[in-house]
Amino acid sequence: MFTIKLVSCNVSKSMRGLIITNQEIRHNEYKIQRFQKEFFELGVELEVRKNDGTLARIENNNIVLNIPKCDFVIYLDKDQYLARLLEKSGKRLFNRADFIKMCDDKMLTFITCSNKGIRMPDTYAGPLVYTSIEEPHIEFLNEISNKLGFPIVVKKVYGSLGEGVFLVKNKEELISLYKDICHFPVLFQKYMAASSGHSIRVIVIDGKVFGAFIRKNHGDFRSNFGTTAGSEKLQNPEKYLSFATKIAEKLDIEYAGIDLLDDENGEIVLCEINSNAFFEEFEKTTGLNVAKAFAEMVIRKIYE
Repeated sequence: MFTIKLVSCNVSKSMRGLIITNQEIRHNEYKIQRFQKEFFELGVELEVRKNDGTLARIENNNIVLNIPKCDFVIYLDKDQYLARLLEKSGKRLFNRADFIKMCDDKMLTFITCSNKGIRMPDTYAGPLVYTSIEEPHIEFLNEISNKLGFPIVVKKVYGSLGEGVFLVKNKEELISLYKDICHFPVLFQKYMAASSGHSIRVIVIDGKVFGAFIRKNHGDFRSNFGTTAGSEKLQNPEKYLSFATKIAEKLDIEYAGIDLLDDENGEIVLCEINSNAFFEEFEKTTGLNVAKAFAEMVIRKIYE
């Protein structure tokens, strides 16, 4: 079990939480350390468990949990099944299973945000392909080529850190890529050339914008991909914070990182919403204490 050692007389044995992380715990080490520290200082002890498939099961028609006693769960994973097993057993998750699913499925994110006055790129959902296919859906590819123009952004709907995101420059590339990935759920979007290599990340906590910074990548059109990605303070964040506030209010967000882009007219558009947003770079760039604000929100909701 990954943990840090702290000594304090303020921790009540009756105030305990649980962090559940995925198997790639190295991606969450910073978050775990920061959460343990800030919760501990507020009187709550956190244990950590990896989601190894043994934490919950259905046995004799009932859900059986194999986790320590806890008042809440900080869920640093995207496993929908475990999240729903925990919630059905009465555990309070941060974030909730429905919100995690909505964010994890990028197409579902845009469907959820549609008809709410939230600007977003023109988007097509790729037809699902369940069997072997000799030729891709040519009529569909012709349609998106004409409507979106090139280059086109193609995304697998499940993925993190820029993986599974492609920039297609012509029809031949589009057909070739689609043959390779047509058995995955994918989406196709209008390319925001004005935001190539950068995006704005806004952190939302308890329905309110907490802060923002700009992510830049001089070596790739994806702002969060590879070793060339970096971050800077955002000099004029007000319009981005206002845009993210509208999203936070309409979706009742408890914690998320909202990624925003600029279009060719200088208008803001939604890129993604991340339910399990990393915040190491955010804290170091902005000086804002995400972990403490998150801990204070959880304590208000659970204990007060």
